[in-house]
Amino acid sequence: MTTLFHRFGLRAKLALGFVVLIGLMLTAGSIALLSHRNSLGAVDRYLEGEHLVNELALKSSAAFGKARRYEKEFLLKVKEFGYEEARSRYATLVRSQLADVRANMAEIRRLGVDPVLAEDARAVEETLVRYETGFLETVELYGHLGRYNSGLEARLRARAHRIEAMLTEGAPLLLMTGLLTMRRAEKDFIMRGRQQDIEAFERTAEDFRRAVARAGLPARREGELLRLAGEYRGIFGEYVATTVAIEAATLAYLEAAHTVEPRLGRLYATAERAASLTLHAAHEVNQVTTWVVTTAGLAAILLALMVGMFVVRSVSRSVRELVSFAGRLAEGDLGARLPQGNDRDFDVVVDALNRGAGALQEAQRRDMERTAELGRLNRTLRMLSQCNEALVHAASEQELLDAICRRIVEVGGHRMTWVGFAREDEDRSVEPVAHAGSDRDYVDALHITWGDDRIRRGMGGTAILENRAVVVRQIAEDPIFEPWREEALRRGFASCISLPLRGRDGCIGCLSIYAEDPDAFDEQEVKLLQELADDLAYGILSLREARERERVEQALDYQSNHDTVTGLANRYLFLDRLGQTIVHAGRANRQAALLLFDLDRFKAVNDSLGHGAGDTLLRHVGKRLVASLREGDTVARLSGDEFAVALSDVAKPEDVAPIARKLLTAIKAPLLLNEREVRTSASLGISLFPRDGDNPENLLQNADAAMYSAKSLGGDSFHFYAPEMNERMLARFALEADLRRAVERGELLLHYQPKVNLATGEPTGAEALLRWRHPERGLVPPGDFISLAEETGLIVQIGEWVIEAVCEQVREWLDAGLAVPPVALNLSARQFHQQNLVAVIRQALRLNQIEAKCLELEITESILMDNVEKAVTTLQELKSVGLKIALDDFGTGYSSLSYLKRFPIDHLKIDRAFVRDVTSEPDDAAICLAVIGLAHNLKLKVVAEGVETEAQMNYLRTHGCDEIQGFYFSRPLPATEFAQLLTQHKVFALPSPMAGERKTLLLVDDEPNILSALKRLLRRDGYEILAAGSAKEGFELLATHEVQVILSDQRMPEMNGTEFLARVREIYPETIRIVLSGYTDLDSVTEAINRGSIYRFLTKPWDDDMLRQHVREAFRHYGAARRTLTEPV
Repeated sequence: MTTLFHRFGLRAKLALGFVVLIGLMLTAGSIALLSHRNSLGAVDRYLEGEHLVNELALKSSAAFGKARRYEKEFLLKVKEFGYEEARSRYATLVRSQLADVRANMAEIRRLGVDPVLAEDARAVEETLVRYETGFLETVELYGHLGRYNSGLEARLRARAHRIEAMLTEGAPLLLMTGLLTMRRAEKDFIMRGRQQDIEAFERTAEDFRRAVARAGLPARREGELLRLAGEYRGIFGEYVATTVAIEAATLAYLEAAHTVEPRLGRLYATAERAASLTLHAAHEVNQVTTWVVTTAGLAAILLALMVGMFVVRSVSRSVRELVSFAGRLAEGDLGARLPQGNDRDFDVVVDALNRGAGALQEAQRRDMERTAELGRLNRTLRMLSQCNEALVHAASEQELLDAICRRIVEVGGHRMTWVGFAREDEDRSVEPVAHAGSDRDYVDALHITWGDDRIRRGMGGTAILENRAVVVRQIAEDPIFEPWREEALRRGFASCISLPLRGRDGCIGCLSIYAEDPDAFDEQEVKLLQELADDLAYGILSLREARERERVEQALDYQSNHDTVTGLANRYLFLDRLGQTIVHAGRANRQAALLLFDLDRFKAVNDSLGHGAGDTLLRHVGKRLVASLREGDTVARLSGDEFAVALSDVAKPEDVAPIARKLLTAIKAPLLLNEREVRTSASLGISLFPRDGDNPENLLQNADAAMYSAKSLGGDSFHFYAPEMNERMLARFALEADLRRAVERGELLLHYQPKVNLATGEPTGAEALLRWRHPERGLVPPGDFISLAEETGLIVQIGEWVIEAVCEQVREWLDAGLAVPPVALNLSARQFHQQNLVAVIRQALRLNQIEAKCLELEITESILMDNVEKAVTTLQELKSVGLKIALDDFGTGYSSLSYLKRFPIDHLKIDRAFVRDVTSEPDDAAICLAVIGLAHNLKLKVVAEGVETEAQMNYLRTHGCDEIQGFYFSRPLPATEFAQLLTQHKVFALPSPMAGERKTLLLVDDEPNILSALKRLLRRDGYEILAAGSAKEGFELLATHEVQVILSDQRMPEMNGTEFLARVREIYPETIRIVLSGYTDLDSVTEAINRGSIYRFLTKPWDDDMLRQHVREAFRHYGAARRTLTEPV
């Protein structure tokens, strides 16, 4: 108001002051008359209405309090008295008290004392209706819940009793347990009303339903149980829904009650306040009347003084403003201005002074802009200078990019910068590769492209695509920044520029710079920054060319010193490093070792699976060797399948043997080639510096001799070089010479090992096994001369001799009137690929006048896989002669099931390597069972060789093997002894089949006293008890007896109980397995239970009754499982 007064002139101000003075005197008289009249009206209002409203409000509060008390009594007593009695006692009282409150509120509204009071009374009435409705609804819902003899509780109990009655009639105990669990969940919910009790009931009800379905009850009884369980579950759901409805209704009327109580209090407080105000107003009116005249006189005097003061202050203020304006101009504040007023005396002066200040300010702005532009250009030039220094000194592309970005931010004074490269991917994306500033996450979230998507292209993509600088002077307004504007402004970016990085063949990327000021990049600065971008692009391309030259040089150097297939060192590099290893070992007075490897059967893999598979195998071996050695050791591929390793810093020769074993084990790791699992091995020769040579050539030559020695003994082993190896080589040459003359001298002979039918015990055939009786050395083992014959090619001559000898022997037996079963003879690889093989066999049969069915040819599967198509043709030719054909050593080679069905074979022979541990190794047992099943599906007979124990025989017999061959029945016999066997019509004794009806329990524990205690305890239950002192004995007993339940100790020296039972599970999955364990083994035992290896565990020391009970349950579980498997589907 003071500001408005100052706008008037001096004359206007004086006139306004006198007018206000006269109006003030008239107003004082009017106020005195009105005050007296108002005091009389206030006294009347108090006596007629407000006092009565106070009384009605107090009565209503008391009545509503009683209603709330009766409501709480009902909720507390409804469970005790029952619904009907509680309703009649308390609900009627609640309604009566609420009716009194409503009547009082109607009376307050009728009085019409105050609209606010009337509105509050009406609101109380409406709220009371909601309260009463909600309370009565809660009462009815409690009646629906009922108690033990009525309502939903009674229905729940009735259904449960009917279900319980049906479960007492011979139903499984599991169902009664499930019912009790449901009833417990029901009671928990009725008592506590928790959500977890509802979930527990639903989960238990679903488990009960599934248990009824699995219990195997009669269909009618099962249906009735499921119906009653469904009704029980439905009634419980209705009970839950009713309790939810009670909670909702209770919350509703409580909300109404919480609204009514403050409203009643407000009614009383409002009426009380109104009465107080009325009385107070009457006293104030009298006081106002007394003081109004005095105040009017004083006001007139004060007004006169104020008018004079305002006039003086107005003039003084104008003068002060002029003085202040001049001072601000003198201090350099050229933006200062004088305000315009209504006083014409000062307006002319104000206009003149303001125009002068504006001219000075404009001149100052132009000077500042020129200074700022010069500063930006100088800063940019300094930045360019330091960036050029980075271009010269950067050693890598990333170092260059990081240095440029850092200098643009630190020296150039910009907020943030980043470099992105244009990628030739499907989206034509721009990948950020360098950044400086504090907003890296903003750059990562840009996801811009230099493709056709204009929205996602942004500045950087446009700069790359159009090969030009893109400047955004106002981020807040430029449409090119639309997708990123909000985030950019939030981070304080105001302008930016993107510059293309131009290469010889187009743009390779962009350089983007962000500034905090709008219009931060003028035309001159854009030119300088584009020069920087061009220099940066040149530096990037120069570094890439240098890197490519270096890469090519390294590749050429690498190729000249490394094997192209495996990437290992080649012979040239290996010999160089071996020479360095020898020099260092000599200086340090240490030893060095050379390990030379030759892969066994690599040619078979290369020929059967192709050269690609062979290369893969070579790479696999190389990686395994490198992974198994120290970082300083050298691995090389010398040629073909020959590898070499140079070991440095060897303390003593004994340190090399563990390394050699480790490397041989690593080489044997399986590899999947063309969907076939291939395993290889190697022969390893070792020479040591300085013992076996002092230069690489001598060490390599001696290691080769040691390697050849290892290979001559079957491979998959290592030999140290020793001078006596030369003697062995000479002995080998002598043995070869003797072998060449052995056929002519008649030193070779044949032994015959019977094949026995596992169903009858009768010999069904024999295998002719070659022996060499040397005149000086005695009987030479086949392993010493068969491989030598293969290597030297003598096997072809010897093989033809074997064919003729077998045919002559069969003829001799036939002439003696013997019933000769088919005799099998082995064909070597060279024999099988012999061009005249069929002709040789035909001639031998014809000369001895025997039928082809008297002969059987055994061929290893690896021979057939060398050339599948040719093998099929040869086999078909042999079958056309009438010969039987057996596939020998099945599972040890690289066979394919798709090829197997193409081979016209009659028998599959399981290799002795799988038979040896068939009763204790799950893998071997699984392979044997798989071969038996495969053979029978292909209508082939199965022969297991190398069977030496009753357990092996019994296991194979139990699982369907047709015939066996091995020392269990007979060693290989000379022809005369085999003839006696045929003459006597020998039938080999077979153990009686295992009885399946007797309950057989196997106890396994390494402590005899524990075994004795267990046998005494469990024998009284009538079990047939077998006892084993170790896992090995346990496997033997399992193979020869039908065992239903196994009780094993956990802690045994050779194999713990969980490991033993895990293997048993793989081989005999139908057995029930229990382990005795101490508390310290609970973790491993629990893990075994989770894997399904054991049925349950008992702690030591055990409780006798509990142990017997668990064993009885195990036998019952076994019986139930067997019945399930044998019942028809």
